[in-house]
Amino acid sequence: MGVWVISMDPFASAILLAVFIGGVFAILHMSSGGAFNTAGRRIRKAQSCEWTLADFLSLRSTPNSNRSFLFNEQLVFSLGHRFNGRFDNAVLHWEEAPVLDAIIERKFPTRHLPKKPRDEDIFQAGLYALALMESGVSCASTRLVLIYCLQKNAKQCVGRNHNDCVVCSNGLVFSRRYNQKHVLRALEKLDEVWYHGREPRADPTEWKCRGCPYGRNGTCNHSAA
Repeated sequence: MGVWVISMDPFASAILLAVFIGGVFAILHMSSGGAFNTAGRRIRKAQSCEWTLADFLSLRSTPNSNRSFLFNEQLVFSLGHRFNGRFDNAVLHWEEAPVLDAIIERKFPTRHLPKKPRDEDIFQAGLYALALMESGVSCASTRLVLIYCLQKNAKQCVGRNHNDCVVCSNGLVFSRRYNQKHVLRALEKLDEVWYHGREPRADPTEWKCRGCPYGRNGTCNHSAA
């Protein structure tokens, strides 16, 4: 499988940090089921981790299970499916093994906030969870959290007191349970194209073309429509 790496400049990183704080508080105010409330509590009390992710996963003397750790922009690798990538944030804690509470991804649309999380964003977050699971991390209760904030609103937080943006009233937060079967099923379809010679099929869905850099005047050059 190809490389799945997301890079960002310092300006974008500043935006991400500001919106992350607002997004976390928005998450905690969502009315959800008990499983996500537990993840929400873990997110709320997570402390920025002094170890790298690799060091954390290889700890011999494990931390107290009540402690949760926040990791920022760490690389993950999947040896089983040949991809790597860098997640925005992850919250983990230790029990008998490291446990992944949440993968948090932030997206910055230019014009419209989605009414529901985009499939490709859920898939991306799921890939990070899959890579961590292959590293020995338990993902039995993992939540995939997608935070959407318009670029113009996110930029207003740069250089300001983060408390001004903590409510994140202009953003949307979605949470989904990590489903390994869904991720593997999507990977199988991609493998047909990347490794088995099947020609990709264009998707006629209009909204998927709006942000595509290969489109012209809002129309995908490769659309079947």
